[in-house]
Amino acid sequence: MMSFNLCNLPPAEKALIEVDKAAAYAVWKERNGKLATAELDSSAFTGHQLEVFTKALAKYRAR
Repeated sequence: MMSFNLCNLPPAEKALIEVDKAAAYAVWKERNGKLATAELDSSAFTGHQLEVFTKALAKYRAR
């Protein structure tokens, strides 16, 4: 098993990991009745990050 030190990633890649984590958490909140829709959490993102967030929502909703 390989391990990766996320601290060594460039800041842009770290930001995309945070966006993916936010999408997973938004879907969790949506499923547990703590949020009407996961899209409500999308206001923190713009541009490319918003696109990544939307794709991640679809990925986590499909699970």
